Amino acid sequence: MKNWFLSRTLREKLLLLFFTAAAAVGWLAAATGRLVQGGQGWHSVAVEQENQRLWLGHRAAIEERAAQAVKNIDPGRTLDASHLIGEVSALAGAAGLSVGIDPPRTQRTDRFAYHTVQVTFRRAALGALVNFYAALGKRAPYLALEQCTLAADRTNPAQLNATFSIFSVEVDASVHGPDRGGRE
Repeated sequence: MKNWFLSRTLREKLLLLFFTAAAAVGWLAAATGRLVQGGQGWHSVAVEQENQRLWLGHRAAIEERAAQAVKNIDPGRTLDASHLIGEVSALAGAAGLSVGIDPPRTQRTDRFAYHTVQVTFRRAALGALVNFYAALGKRAPYLALEQCTLAADRTNPAQLNATFSIFSVEVDASVHGPDRGGRE
């Protein structure tokens, strides 16, 4: 290889050195990028681990507050997914709103179920939306607003298009037992 390189003209030697150096620089840049990306990955894992340690360190207090909150909730008044849709439809009808309701999403744990439904109102008056929100607030903590998006209607700016994300919590009656009014 050395003899072959030395037998080349000066111009060929310079071109070979240039291309070899360019390939080495490209390889080093790629290796540096992978090294930086790996370092960022390690850092994000370390931050997440510290966050988990923090939550686990406060586990007893969190469980105590959750148990206290569950004691204040009457399982008979909590709503399952189908009752959530019915209640939202009734509240919207009472406020004079026509409503579009997406299918509910449910997350379950051993003690409760968290139901979320997305509700859309098209071309609604602000007063009717405020009435709906007030009626929803009266049903707390069994029914509550998680997120709200409002936008003026393009054809009539005096009307609003609104999307509400509403949730309900369904408590397992066995958590309370028969002495707390739970369903057996």
